[in-house]
Amino acid sequence: MQYSIAGASCMGRPFDAFKSIQHHPSNCLTSASFTPPPHKSWLDRLVDFLRSPGNPL
Repeated sequence: MQYSIAGASCMGRPFDAFKSIQHHPSNCLTSASFTPPPHKSWLDRLVDFLRSPGNPL
């Protein structure tokens, strides 16, 4: 009983700080974490095409 009062863990695994950080919910990536790039309008694509240097095929 003295060990648990002194701060030693009485049950379970020893604390691992790296795994605690690694598996924290705020560090988990989901598909919602990656947003697709915004779509350009047809006018923006036309302007980009007209401003690009001519590259022969």
